[in-house]
Amino acid sequence: MIPTIEDARAVGEMIGKLHRQSSTWQTPGSFERPAFDGSRILQSLNMLKERANTGLLDAGDTELLLHAGERVINLMNSIERTTSNWGMIHADLIPNNLLFYEQEVRPIDFGACGFGYYLFDLGWTFSYIHPSFREQLLQSYSMHHPLPDNYIERLEGLFIAAQLETMNFWLGLPDSQEWLPEHIGKLASREIYAYVNNESFLFGGVPHWE
Repeated sequence: MIPTIEDARAVGEMIGKLHRQSSTWQTPGSFERPAFDGSRILQSLNMLKERANTGLLDAGDTELLLHAGERVINLMNSIERTTSNWGMIHADLIPNNLLFYEQEVRPIDFGACGFGYYLFDLGWTFSYIHPSFREQLLQSYSMHHPLPDNYIERLEGLFIAAQLETMNFWLGLPDSQEWLPEHIGKLASREIYAYVNNESFLFGGVPHWE
C-alpha cells in the first residue's frame, strides 16, 4: 500500500503526467494492444458464475459482484471515448510497479498496458490507496490532466471495473482458491455493497484489504 499522503500526492502527479502524455500521443498504424472495455468485465463475470455454480465461491457474494459488473459494463458503454478520457494506460500502477526517488515517482513494467479509460487506470491504483489519501492524489493528478465533472461517480464505477477485470488473472492462479474467496467476501461486503446500493465509498469507509 502507499503509506503516506506525500507519497499519494507524488503518485497522483506521476499518473497525471502519464495520462497527459497519452492524450496527445498519436498511435502508430501497426500498433496493437488490448482494450480494457466491458468485454473483459463480462469474461470475468462468466468465470465467477462458473466458480459459484460449483460451490467454490459464495453465492451471495457472487451475486453482488454480478450485479455490480452489469452496472459497470453499462457505465463503460455509455461513456463517449475522447482523447481526454481514453487512451493508452499502464493498467497496473500498483506499489510494486512504482519506483520512488526523493520527491518523484517513476512507473515500471508496462507489460499490461493497453487502451482504456484514464479513470480505469486510477481505479486500479486506488485499490492500493487508503480512502483518506485519495483526495490529495486526485488534486495532484488534476494539476496535469483534467478530471471530468462527474469524476467521483465514474471513478467509483471504474474502481469496481478494475477489481472485476483482474479476476480474469486471479481466477487462473493455481492457489486462488486458498485466498480469493475471502478477498471477494470483503470486497462484496464493502465497496461492492456500497456501489450497488448507491452509497459513495471513494473517500470513506473501510477498504477491502483491511
